[in-house]
Amino acid sequence: MLPNLEGEAGVRAEQRLQDQSIIWLTTVNSDGQPQTSPVGYTWDGTTLLIISNPGAPKIRNLRGNPKVSLHLDLDGDAEQFSVLTVEGVAEMDHAAPGEPAPLTESEVAAYLEKHLESMRWAGLTPEQTFADFSTVIRVKPTRARSY
Repeated sequence: MLPNLEGEAGVRAEQRLQDQSIIWLTTVNSDGQPQTSPVGYTWDGTTLLIISNPGAPKIRNLRGNPKVSLHLDLDGDAEQFSVLTVEGVAEMDHAAPGEPAPLTESEVAAYLEKHLESMRWAGLTPEQTFADFSTVIRVKPTRARSY
């Protein structure tokens, strides 16, 4: 469950995190400039999991400052709770060069369930994806807002 969200707002937020496949991740570079990137993710009810290329600017940014903000696209069909933002702290886990991302079996299964079609569309196999995106970012939410 997301912190600070109860009742209908919490239920709606949880459903959106399960249904959607892209979330916008904002990190901050060493000059203090925010950088926002769309990323694939999974949500297990307590942690947002993102995989990344180890050379991506967001990884460099997270080494300097692990605080992040995430948000989903606006749900234009909703009368209430169309905005969801999540703040949190990221932890990273890196694979050795050439090795697949350090994910548990359940994390791999959840990621494939949500993103296999996109991988195929991009012409990538799961093995290629997990080798290229070998840094795992796990975000523990500290605050959520929905309105």
